[in-house]
Amino acid sequence: MKLQTTLIATFFSFTSIYTALPAKADTVKARCDVYPKGQDRASFSGLCNFSQRQGFVSIQLIKNGKRYELKPAGKKPGNYVDLNGKAAYRQSGLGKKGQIYRLANESIFVYWDTAPYK
Repeated sequence: MKLQTTLIATFFSFTSIYTALPAKADTVKARCDVYPKGQDRASFSGLCNFSQRQGFVSIQLIKNGKRYELKPAGKKPGNYVDLNGKAAYRQSGLGKKGQIYRLANESIFVYWDTAPYK
């Protein structure tokens, strides 16, 4: 009986520790092209880290370390605000190849295929 009680207590200890661990973000290496607003020529093109967790989006350009943090806004998917409180939007247009994020002063095209920067 004592062994059974010990095993049950151990099981619940591990279970409580496991459930207390924070959820990890989904992070992938991608290719990012950054376009200044109204421009058709990228000011940056290179590898980036794309993370998404509980609706929050993070994009970090590897070459220069610049980071974009987007927080969900409202109840409609794809609406965000950046760290300055300015509106940002996820836009379709790349299909399964990636995602487009429209910010106040620039657009970020995120491609899942990292070529030619592999």
